[in-house]
Amino acid sequence: MAGNTYYVSATGSDKNNGLDEKSAFLTWGRAVYEMKAGDTLYVMNGNYQMKGVTLLNLNGSPDNWTTIKAYPGATPTITTTGSGITILSSSYVRIEGLDIKGNRENITLDYALQEKNNLNNPLTNSDGIAVNTWKNDAGVSGTNPHHIVITGNTIRNFPGGGIAFSNSDYITVEKNIVSGNAWYSPYGNQGITSLRSFNFDNNTTDYRMIFRDNIVYDNQSLVPWKGGGTDKITEGHGIMLDTTDISIDNVAYTGKALIANNITYNNGGAGINVFKATNVDVINNTAYKNAQVLPESGEIGVTYSENVRVYNNIMYASDNQNANRIRYDTNVIFDRNLVYNSNVFQASDNLNATGLQNLLGQDPQFVDADKGNFALKPGSVAIDGGSNAFNSITKRTPQDGDGNGSTVIDIGAYEAPRNSTKTPEIQVLNGNVEIIDGNTAINFGETLVGEPLTKTFTIKNTGIAALKLSNLKLPDGFSLVGTLPTSVAVNASTTISVALNPTAPGAYSGSLSLDNNDVNESPFDFGISGTVYTPEIQVLNDNVDITDGDTTAINFGETTVGDTLTKTFTIKNTGTGALKLSNLKLPDGFSLVGTLPTSVAVNASTTISVALNPTTAGTYSGNLSLKNNDIDESSFDFAISGKVRPAPPQGIKVLNGTNSNDTFTIRRGDGNYSITDFGGVGTSSNPSAAVIAKVDTLQFIGTELTARNLQLTQNGNNLEVTFGNVANTKVTLQNFKLENLDNLAASTTRPAIGNIIFDGEDSVTKSFDVISANSTQTYISTANTVTFLNDLNNNISGFYSSNDVINGQGGNDTIDGSGGDDLLRGGTGNDLLIGGRGNDTLVGGTGADSFLYDTNSIFNTAAVGIDTIGDFNHSQGDKIVLDQTTFSAITSDVGTGFSNASDFQITSLGALSDAVIVYDRMTGQLFYNQNGSAAGFGSGGQFAQLTGAPSLTASDFIIQA
Repeated sequence: MAGNTYYVSATGSDKNNGLDEKSAFLTWGRAVYEMKAGDTLYVMNGNYQMKGVTLLNLNGSPDNWTTIKAYPGATPTITTTGSGITILSSSYVRIEGLDIKGNRENITLDYALQEKNNLNNPLTNSDGIAVNTWKNDAGVSGTNPHHIVITGNTIRNFPGGGIAFSNSDYITVEKNIVSGNAWYSPYGNQGITSLRSFNFDNNTTDYRMIFRDNIVYDNQSLVPWKGGGTDKITEGHGIMLDTTDISIDNVAYTGKALIANNITYNNGGAGINVFKATNVDVINNTAYKNAQVLPESGEIGVTYSENVRVYNNIMYASDNQNANRIRYDTNVIFDRNLVYNSNVFQASDNLNATGLQNLLGQDPQFVDADKGNFALKPGSVAIDGGSNAFNSITKRTPQDGDGNGSTVIDIGAYEAPRNSTKTPEIQVLNGNVEIIDGNTAINFGETLVGEPLTKTFTIKNTGIAALKLSNLKLPDGFSLVGTLPTSVAVNASTTISVALNPTAPGAYSGSLSLDNNDVNESPFDFGISGTVYTPEIQVLNDNVDITDGDTTAINFGETTVGDTLTKTFTIKNTGTGALKLSNLKLPDGFSLVGTLPTSVAVNASTTISVALNPTTAGTYSGNLSLKNNDIDESSFDFAISGKVRPAPPQGIKVLNGTNSNDTFTIRRGDGNYSITDFGGVGTSSNPSAAVIAKVDTLQFIGTELTARNLQLTQNGNNLEVTFGNVANTKVTLQNFKLENLDNLAASTTRPAIGNIIFDGEDSVTKSFDVISANSTQTYISTANTVTFLNDLNNNISGFYSSNDVINGQGGNDTIDGSGGDDLLRGGTGNDLLIGGRGNDTLVGGTGADSFLYDTNSIFNTAAVGIDTIGDFNHSQGDKIVLDQTTFSAITSDVGTGFSNASDFQITSLGALSDAVIVYDRMTGQLFYNQNGSAAGFGSGGQFAQLTGAPSLTASDFIIQA
């Protein structure tokens, strides 16, 4: 039996009986008061300001539903300060065609946050349409709602949910517009949601929850959910199935759910969120730039769910956020979807799933998404791109939108009309990656001036008419290689090659633009960029800059046949690109020591050593010429020269001192001399006149015969005087002790006196110190000078801001250079060398030597410097000691080696290594990688250079606390 029909009119009266249009009620509250199960209420045209209504136990029947709907042809608007329609323990209910507006725009976020613990405030908690089970204060419940249809309504601006179901079954929500809801409620609402469920029957074949053809946008949650336990925002999704896998009585829900043909955009959470649900199909939806508040939610999220199929959907992410979210799921498949504006997409809970055909990185080409028009433009890759497997479910009919003669369903919520015009369709690829018209940037990379970088792009025609190409425009610095093809046949392809090849360094960028006859992609344009660098060579002789083409010869000096004069030139790259070296040419008599480096990084330097070592005497000169890729200084050339005397006679030349002041002149390469009765300065800083009268002097002439290179060795009763890296030049002072050799500066009563004048000096200078045999002093005596220790176990330091040279002799010495660029030599014995601040040179000598890096603070490149270890020898037991205070990223235990194997790696990858201590076996560079797996070394960097790049193992290191 049909129920009564009631009417509400803006011109009615609540004193009427409401049974026809002329006797309509004024308010729907009055009408609902009169309604019984199965009755119908028509709301006529008008803008109503009235309280919401509640349908309690108004159970219709399959043939006679309880209904509230717009009067035929009417578009009534109902504005309320509370909830709109609340349906409690009622079934077979239909709500249709109403525009219900809430009061959300009249409250503020500050007010809502202030009221977040007031769960009974209707100003913040009211919903648009809410369906639930009635329950009284004693906990007695009514029946669970079922067979509810919400269709064709506009639900907007409610502080709580838009359309919300709880504990319901057989629900249909379709063709509604739901916007601006859920902002201010502490209940964690959504635009449209179904929370929990119950089994009205055991039907497992048909869909019992249906959400289709809805437009859902601008819904978000800005107040923390009261049940979340934190102040974090977790809700505000567009459409959500929420914990529908179990019923209210904890029985598994057996029904299926369908979410189809919906448009969701600009919501705070996911556009569609499936949470703790089973047997769900998400088909042909369009989700655009959702996750505005919860960026990790993605456009479509499926979490803690089972048996979920997500097909034919468009997921257009918000600025490279997640396209989707899969977590803790079983048997979840995303297939035949289009994903754009995101590089975060997972197609299945099974990471090994194969055969899935999602379209990634391709613009769906909406007509005007900014204005909410998500129809597809002609030529969109979404047209005819879906799967027809669900057509009977969505009731959609494919329209052959691309006009190719096949009818395949489109991807997304809209089906494009049939295209009867034959048109081309351009597709451009970089390698195998599709380039999106107007929305892709291709970086050519980096190169050097004169070394072109070329990229080849593939142009395909996926349309049904010939594709014509014309008028390629390129930004400055780029050029077309070859000629531009003019036509591409249907289903064919061609290529164009573009080169980055400017004549000047700089960053080049702009748009590649290609005119064609694709109706919606002409011109086809995308960004291209690249950076061009240029090296700049600088060559130095010691610290003196050499000018390219300089004809004033650099004089290597004078030596003898059999001796070698060597000069080391520093090559710096002060440009912006790698400097490449090749083809060194040298004049007769000169040769390269070692091998020629092939490359110098930006702001880095290398060295080449050139030797003068002919087999015949004479004067040698000519040009050193070094080919390189500096565009205006190749080849880099300059003049060099040197003189070679005949070899001295073999054997030791014996010289005798007298009782007066004798000077013995020794030239480089003169051979071995033995001098008897040599008069030393002695150990006193104020020698007597008698001593001064017998002081003898060695005057050395020749390259590298300097105080820095001086080597003094006590061999029994005799003192041997040599120079580092200088052959065939040696003086042995018979019956002479090291402590008696010295140079003293001038005093007020006498001039400077001393035993050695070095190359380039005209007179004695205070250029070296010798510590007396029994001294236990802890600091050297003079800054910026050369100091020789005694044979005791010395523990001595240099000056903080001076460039000291400290030479150990016998004994197990501890030598600390402190500050400056120091040269420390251990000599014989098991020595500990500490460079300190500055770029130091450490030479252990014989014995098991240790090289300590400890600044008493966290690693700082300026404090540590880069020390050169000149003679690391694993077989002698040498060790590199690293202090954990300085190298704080080391996690290994104190002791020999690295207990944590990941702390140390031998590799040529440099900054790409994850290890803390990185040794480059090719260059001998030792690095501290403070940054771990992140790019670069962080606050670390190179701290040591091992001459000769000796082999290192973990056991060559000691970790100290």
